[in-house]
Amino acid sequence: MLTAQEGRTRMLLGAGTDTITDDCTLEQKFAEFRRLNLDFVEVPLRSSDASAQAETFRALAAAHGLAIASAVVAEFVRLPDVPEAERTDAVRRIADTARIAVDLGCDLVLIPVRVKPEEPERAEIYAKGYAELLAATEQHGTVIAAEFVGGALPADAASLVQTVDDPRARLFFDIGNCLYAGADPVSDLQALLPLVAQVHLKGGPDTPLAAMPLRELHDVLRSGGFAGRCALEIESPKGRQSLRDAVSVLRMYGLWTPAREGNTEHAA
Repeated sequence: MLTAQEGRTRMLLGAGTDTITDDCTLEQKFAEFRRLNLDFVEVPLRSSDASAQAETFRALAAAHGLAIASAVVAEFVRLPDVPEAERTDAVRRIADTARIAVDLGCDLVLIPVRVKPEEPERAEIYAKGYAELLAATEQHGTVIAAEFVGGALPADAASLVQTVDDPRARLFFDIGNCLYAGADPVSDLQALLPLVAQVHLKGGPDTPLAAMPLRELHDVLRSGGFAGRCALEIESPKGRQSLRDAVSVLRMYGLWTPAREGNTEHAA
């Protein structure tokens, strides 16, 4: 598990295993993370096979000397669409998955939310499930961070977080999703930074990562004393080169400095 002190001394950078490319195996992805000396890995967990997934991730992390620090439980986003009679079981499965993430070493679980002001009933359902997840992980001190998806605005996700009223309820800020929602990643990040636990770094619908306002975002994080982490989401057909390019861009803008230089030899 990564400590707050580590976060204060240097920005920590990780990458998600399901957002690099599909042309690499998990083994190749973990090997690439290690060669680039990323600080942690973010993994997806599905309630249908979370235990088996966790064992695979655990073995790969141990083999490559990497920490698994955050997990994504994507099925939470569909909670308001689950029939009311089935919703209790759905939340229970998600909570069980969150506990598996904790056992895997995660101190943060990401739950995506698609909430908008014109749909208050969705926010109410999310808030109830959110509170149950927090209660299920209370003894572990796990952060449960809501990420705005599907065109939801950062401020609306932040309102949901504040409604839950728990210090472990935080915001997962995705700079690319801001563009999908028509929001300004710089001004919104600045306004919401006290709630932010982790940041997703990626481009928008027609904007590559290198064209995002990275210098301004870095200034916001630095001036705000951000002590959280950043994770790359790369969706590209270029294979591992896209991850290397993204890391180079972040280093150029001062968003990340590796703890030590990695191996310059990369597997084909």
